Amino acid sequence: MSTVSLRHQAALGAVRAVVAGVMADDAETETVDFKEEAGTNVRGTRHPVVSKHEPAAQALANEVACFANTTSGGVLVIGVADDRSGPDALIGSYLDLDWLKERIWALTTPHYSGFFIEEVTGFGPRLYFINVEPALEEIRASDKLLTRHGKRCVELTGDTARRFLEARRGFDWSAEPSGMRLSEADPKAIETAMRFYRQRGDTAPPSGRELASRMGVLLDDGDDPELNRAGALLLAPFEPRVVQAQLLITDVEGRPARNDLVGRAPLVLFLEEADRLLDDVAFPITPVVVGLTRRELRTVPRPAYREALVNAVMHRDYRLDRQPIYAVASGSPADTFKVRSPGELLPIVSVDRLLATPSRPRNEALAHALWAIAVAERQGVGIKTMYRTMLREGHDAPEIVEDDDELVVRLAGGTPDVGLRAFFDDLETHDRAFEDDPAVAIAIRALLHDTSLRPERLAVAAQRTVGEAAKTLGALQAAGAVERLLDGSRSFRLTADARAQLGNRVAYVRSTLEEHASLVLAYLDQHADISRQQAAQLLDLEPKTATRVLGQLLDRGVLEYSGPSRGRNVRYRLPRA
Repeated sequence: MSTVSLRHQAALGAVRAVVAGVMADDAETETVDFKEEAGTNVRGTRHPVVSKHEPAAQALANEVACFANTTSGGVLVIGVADDRSGPDALIGSYLDLDWLKERIWALTTPHYSGFFIEEVTGFGPRLYFINVEPALEEIRASDKLLTRHGKRCVELTGDTARRFLEARRGFDWSAEPSGMRLSEADPKAIETAMRFYRQRGDTAPPSGRELASRMGVLLDDGDDPELNRAGALLLAPFEPRVVQAQLLITDVEGRPARNDLVGRAPLVLFLEEADRLLDDVAFPITPVVVGLTRRELRTVPRPAYREALVNAVMHRDYRLDRQPIYAVASGSPADTFKVRSPGELLPIVSVDRLLATPSRPRNEALAHALWAIAVAERQGVGIKTMYRTMLREGHDAPEIVEDDDELVVRLAGGTPDVGLRAFFDDLETHDRAFEDDPAVAIAIRALLHDTSLRPERLAVAAQRTVGEAAKTLGALQAAGAVERLLDGSRSFRLTADARAQLGNRVAYVRSTLEEHASLVLAYLDQHADISRQQAAQLLDLEPKTATRVLGQLLDRGVLEYSGPSRGRNVRYRLPRA
């Protein structure tokens, strides 16, 4: 299937999710954006606009430029209010589409034609998709350089524009010449890098030169080749006066540290010593028995804190040298790890969509070198590893925010939940694919508090498509962890065995109406409509009480009448698109 078709299918899936009850803003992704035509919403009241409404065309030209200035493009879904859910979110559209195509072309600089517009039928109100291809050059609209930042369209100026243009044009600070030769590399750093390399399980390179070659940090084939900046930063005393990183271990952040490690280049020496301090001093092992297996657990999982630190080294902006990477393990004993790294995310990446965003290292050469010596995990799994390992031991998900031109990652740990860890260990024996899938942990953790989970809601929480979320729930069903609320329905709950294994961790807080709604929705996944008699039987209620329940769901917009609204033969169905 072509990328155009994949974008189209993703947009259709997002509309269906909204119709099913997901808030439109939650159903949006990096590549699907819901929009109303400018002028239709006036102080909360919606009115039609003329078919050739210039302000609406200008606004959509801006949005097209935003998607054109990404690496994947996207789809604008026009005629949907992003502050609503259900059929009420579909408010329709009015513009002449042939005219609109010409206006978007005219309003972009250089004139952009890498998009097509298609009217979408079958959902009731008139919608249309603007399917945008990524452009080969920067596209401007309204004299602005615009791009997507997660789910938002933003203007780029100053340093942000510079970083964006460098990323699009493939500039890599860490791949540039360092002015240092391989002969200037620190022998201790070479030996340390060799030790890291051996963790791969491969035969170590026969020489420092071969190691550097496999790391991809040599710029020529001479007798004494020049190192790129990645090689100099990792293996040589590059800019020796600059503190590149600092690790503190303290009872309370902001108070004097029990341990203070200052890191200058070569950074492999800092990374090795940081590993030792974090493993042995900050977060030492506590042996416990998980199921029938002896496990060595820590207050913060090792893969999580290691990835947080290594990602900071890999992704930071080294041109912002006013302060180093600042990592703090705090608590007595330590149970929290926080890393501040200079440089915000690249403009095309948003902190609230990191699980869904393909890895885009700011420093490609440095990332390659760290992968080569097994310091960093394989590309694209670092954030997922942090999420999965924190959630499966009962901790909160990582907190990742941008703050004053820095990226902050905070891991709040504590005493691991041994029983929950045993549950996930058992799951992974059924399907090894679960080991790398944070959506599995997100789904199970959600079902500790809600009796049922539908793919649409898991898609939002796990930053997946609805189809991917449905596949995850299907895999969990095959492993015996969840079951469908009713045969053939799209609502899933924990199985009796899973609930027994998880014990009092299962703490449902849903209202009786929400329980009834889950069952009615599950029934309507397989049936066109439902009568009050069928609802009474399904919910084990008296017919009059079932009628009141159906009426409440009707008032909430969860259901609509499928025929006459009065009499003994009233039937109810899901709202039609």
